[in-house]
Amino acid sequence: MKSITCAASLLIIFLTITLNSLAQLPKTKIDHKGDLRTVESGMLVVPPQNKYNKLIDSLDKNLKLNPADTTSLFYRALMYYSYNQMLAQPAQRTKGTLENLTLAKNMIEKAIKLNMTDFKAKLLRAQIYVELCYRFSGDESWMFNATEIATRRKLFETYKNKSNSCYDDLIKLDNNKEYLYKKKKTTSYYPIR
Repeated sequence: MKSITCAASLLIIFLTITLNSLAQLPKTKIDHKGDLRTVESGMLVVPPQNKYNKLIDSLDKNLKLNPADTTSLFYRALMYYSYNQMLAQPAQRTKGTLENLTLAKNMIEKAIKLNMTDFKAKLLRAQIYVELCYRFSGDESWMFNATEIATRRKLFETYKNKSNSCYDDLIKLDNNKEYLYKKKKTTSYYPIR
């Protein structure tokens, strides 16, 4: 029993050292608009393309070994969000953005389900749902058949309801920014009637 505990302790120490030495976790801030962002130099809002490659590799390796690590789940979701948000990928149907944001959604939901109570995690979750809604705003009827339209409409409505619910939760936690969070709620409708 002692050897298992010792081995587990050594593994945790090794992973911590690996994460800290290979890739520093990005600094984050909540900007004046109430959005969670990575802190970038100069006027950048979106991180440069390869800036966090070592971090992403380290997070992916850590999540394979420890899929319940809420910190890794949070930062990996943040990386997916940062590189697939509207500011980074403005075209709604850019290949891979919907899939990457869906991965981010699953990761942040898992972190919160595992009792991650950090306010930034809840803010990131709301932002991811808003971005997911945005990815459907470019849909046109000629792009999909009736079944696909119904599926996409249902997904949009689910994400819209979830984003608005997340912002309601944020208002309860930080009522000083109630106006900002109400403004961020998704009010649009699925574009194909």
